[in-house]
Amino acid sequence: GDIGPAFQAKLLRVLQEREFYPVGSERPRRSEARVIAATHVPLEERVTGGAFREDLYFRLRVVELVIPPLRERREDIPLLVDHFLGRIRRELHRDALTIAPAALNRLVTHAWPGNVRELENALMRAAAVSPSGVLGPEDFPLPDRAAASESEGDSLDDAERRHVVAILRRTGGNKRAACRVLGISRPRLDRIIARHRIEVTERGQGGNGA
Repeated sequence: GDIGPAFQAKLLRVLQEREFYPVGSERPRRSEARVIAATHVPLEERVTGGAFREDLYFRLRVVELVIPPLRERREDIPLLVDHFLGRIRRELHRDALTIAPAALNRLVTHAWPGNVRELENALMRAAAVSPSGVLGPEDFPLPDRAAASESEGDSLDDAERRHVVAILRRTGGNKRAACRVLGISRPRLDRIIARHRIEVTERGQGGNGA
């Protein structure tokens, strides 16, 4: 989204003609590469404003994957935390480093305006400054409003269940509407409901479940 007109033209040539000129060479070379492009800016608006070539945009947009912001896919946070902690253990040589359930709950309930990069930075900072081998809630100085729904004694499962029940109540039990609010698919919502044994009455009140 930030590349200039000159590089856009070169990239388009590579994609269309499947050839490029190495630096210092006058002979083209064939390319069999597949391109994966990512952007954090709305390219459609840049195309309309003339800042991004329309032909390049449609050449790149063959298979499009839209990744929702992290706050709309909170169920991914534990997986990302596990991934990043594995990397941090290797980099800091702290093989015994773990995270407490209350701290993980705090991360799940945070809004993460900086998305995955902010989560990674928060974990790296906590690991760097914490003298303990177990990262606790105090190691993550996040805004209070982001963790307003946190309960220190709750597990991650408790936090997920409470959040889904609250959304179902807010949407009157309408699963389609709940999926839109949660940013997840209907099959995923059904799996969460089944796993936590959440009762959704015909009138749409998310119950406590037995």
